Amino acid sequence: MPTHVYVGTSSRTGGAISGVFRRGASDGAWRHLIDGFADDTHVHAVTVHPDDPAVVFAATSTGLYRSRDRGEHWTRLVAPAEGEQMWSVLVHPADHRVILTGCAPLALYRSDDGGESFRRMPRPAIAERMVGCFPSRIMRMSVDGGTLFAAMEVNGAMRSEDGGQSWVDCSDPLVELSRQPFYESALLSKDKAEGMLDVHAICSAPGASFLALRMGLFRSVDRGASWQDLGIGRHAAHLRYGRDIVVAPWDSSDLFSCVADKARGVAGRLYRSRDGGSTWAQVDHTVTVRATLMAVGLTAADKLQAHCVTRGGQTFSTLDDGGSWREVIMPEGAGAAVAVACG
Repeated sequence: MPTHVYVGTSSRTGGAISGVFRRGASDGAWRHLIDGFADDTHVHAVTVHPDDPAVVFAATSTGLYRSRDRGEHWTRLVAPAEGEQMWSVLVHPADHRVILTGCAPLALYRSDDGGESFRRMPRPAIAERMVGCFPSRIMRMSVDGGTLFAAMEVNGAMRSEDGGQSWVDCSDPLVELSRQPFYESALLSKDKAEGMLDVHAICSAPGASFLALRMGLFRSVDRGASWQDLGIGRHAAHLRYGRDIVVAPWDSSDLFSCVADKARGVAGRLYRSRDGGSTWAQVDHTVTVRATLMAVGLTAADKLQAHCVTRGGQTFSTLDDGGSWREVIMPEGAGAAVAVACG
């Protein structure tokens, strides 16, 4: 069955059109899929169901939505509380009936019946370290065995051993690292730990979890009790702003990561590690990235594919394991491309 690429856009930082765009993985015709979305919906995350590629989830400023027909029509599954937005969505890798969506301010909704019903979980009882920047939000979630992890912007990382009922803060070691001058960064506040707590993505493999954050890429092999810098900046000193990190669905030691010069930058690279993050190599050699590289999308249906998006609306794809890349620009007026999925 042909695969499709889905891109989530937001007009908050440019452009005028938010929502989900779709094209066939092998062709370049974008379609804006808006049927069922509330007006002025900013899309923050998109996920294709691992069992059925016709089912797509979108975490948005107006709630969590699902499509059963590859994005042609959308139904809202969770309406956010007042002042709340959905920023992430996860289909549990071990039990696909479990669907989780993470929010700003810090909150989590959980379904145990494939998305037919959701309940709001207790608010995580962890510190809000960067009060005043913007409400802490769950940007990404991952699972390692029975442990659920969550990445927070701008509040570090946390883990849950009971499916999101309660949480343990995993951010103290990030704060400790921030006391070294190399890891200091304060853009939104006066707290120099800010950069180490500005986490954008998390992924997990058996026995290890990985963070992409403002100061680089980091790995933990002790469930977040400590974090090790993977040294991505040694490849290009100005490109260590970690925006995305993903474990390949076909091999848990195969990782892809998006790095850039800064949040609203003019350069980025896609790196790949085939040894669990120990070494990295650039794989987008024929592409000139012209804005912050925001996300990479992979599919278990075809391990030769990878699809990337930049904040400026530039997208590029490979269908031959990085041998060649094809650039496909988003339609004129589209907002910042912040999420991508395929399936």
